[in-house]
Amino acid sequence: MRPRAFSIASSPSKHPGEIHILVAVVNYKTRMHKRRTGLCSTFMSKLKFGDLVKIWLKKGGIRFNDQVPNIMIGPGTGIAPFRSAAYDLTAIGKTDSVVFFGCRSNRKDFYFEDEWKELKDSVELFTAFSRDQEDKIYVQHIIKEQGELLWKLINSDRASVYVAGNSKQMPEAVRDAFLSIFKEYGSFSDDESMKLYEEMQKTKKYQQETWS
Repeated sequence: MRPRAFSIASSPSKHPGEIHILVAVVNYKTRMHKRRTGLCSTFMSKLKFGDLVKIWLKKGGIRFNDQVPNIMIGPGTGIAPFRSAAYDLTAIGKTDSVVFFGCRSNRKDFYFEDEWKELKDSVELFTAFSRDQEDKIYVQHIIKEQGELLWKLINSDRASVYVAGNSKQMPEAVRDAFLSIFKEYGSFSDDESMKLYEEMQKTKKYQQETWS
């Protein structure tokens, strides 16, 4: 079995001597009713306490800035690095972090729900539960709803934006949500909005860590 990379979900300030990861077990039926399971996630789900597993550590692709507000978008298991960052930023007294989390159901896969409640004084959490109502709601819809707040954080407070999660459609949808905010609240043209987005990428004010 080839190695897999996972974002570390734990914080040295909150979980000293520990490393946490967030893994969704792949187990579903296709439209043709054929069972599909994930090789690595199934293997991990069957591990018992005391079992030995080889791991390696390497630096992640995201670098957080503790001098400005941090806007973190992590649908599904993409929330893992932001749980870590939220604890780290809270530990140094930061109270201006904003997190957008999305999943299918509030009752089934709201990862770290109780912990976000504990962090409510330092982290503002916005959620999107796509299957809890007739019309599907994703993080990009909630981002647009919070456009005024996000534009203030980006334009006035020089906030940084971080996106983590599945690399299929989500990153582009989130990017488009921010472009619409730049146009609506910054009165930018399409070209000006794209230039701002590209400049934020160049200066590490907009960072992504996605996977397939």
